[in-house]
Amino acid sequence: MKRNLTIFLFVLISGGCQPDEEPKNKTTIDYIRQTGRLWGVTEVALNENGSITIVDAKSSGVGLNLMMRDSNNKVVDSVTLSPGQSCSLSDGRHVFITYELKVIKNSRIIIAVTDKFDARSFGDGIKRTKAVVTISSYKKEENPNKPII
Repeated sequence: MKRNLTIFLFVLISGGCQPDEEPKNKTTIDYIRQTGRLWGVTEVALNENGSITIVDAKSSGVGLNLMMRDSNNKVVDSVTLSPGQSCSLSDGRHVFITYELKVIKNSRIIIAVTDKFDARSFGDGIKRTKAVVTISSYKKEENPNKPII
């Protein structure tokens, strides 16, 4: 019963964070690996100085109900990261995602992702997953699943 309640509440709370089409993955990191996009981020741009700019999914997309915070914990619409710097996304209660830029190699962006879900208020525990992922820059209009012709 406790597990069913946890699952129900998770689905209910995260309903606003779901994409129009149900993803075929189990975790935030699975989503990133499957789509090549960061959860809660509509755009990732490569900058000439070796940094990246990440734009928060404020009005549409996966994770649109999460707030983006810079390294000083200030709520922002976008953030520019150099290697070693990080930003976070959170609903302030249950979902906590951190993106740390590791390096840019051959126009590929290598990011350490920490995904934490706090389900204690649902009678469960804290689940933390860490992984390093590699993505390309992308814009909001682009479809990462569209075949390149």
